Amino acid sequence: MTFGKNLQTLRRQNGLSQQQLAEQLGVSRQAVSKWELDAAKPDIDNVIQISRLFGVSIDELLTGEVFQNERSFPQPVDTDRGKPGKRIAGAVLVLAGVVCMILAGFAAVWMQSIDMQTGEWFTEATEYLWHFPVIAVVAVAAVCLLAGLVLLLSPQKNSK
Repeated sequence: MTFGKNLQTLRRQNGLSQQQLAEQLGVSRQAVSKWELDAAKPDIDNVIQISRLFGVSIDELLTGEVFQNERSFPQPVDTDRGKPGKRIAGAVLVLAGVVCMILAGFAAVWMQSIDMQTGEWFTEATEYLWHFPVIAVVAVAAVCLLAGLVLLLSPQKNSK
């Protein structure tokens, strides 16, 4: 069905004359007549006004068909796997944990060498880790490593 036939049908169903419709749209009666005869087409602003006035979609107004959106449009693919800040924080925590572990090892060896010079020492560097505050550094390193690994290895939620 043509636009003109659709317009004429809708106008009549709503009990409007061409003159009444023209007044509501702010156009001449002749313009409405030309639209209904398909001798001319209204501009987009008038098409929008007509669709609102008669409570139909623009598709229905232009084609006469009632469209049910039966098509399934593909949804955009979310390539972002979660928040990048979470991954960055995890990587930073793992790196901090590794650095702390290395520093704790060097500190234990350094403390052992200082004690050897004074004549009192433990026999292994690991004993220094347990008997001096270096164990706190090891504990912090372990917590950082675990937290970082949890952040890096946890399943990421897709944002939607």
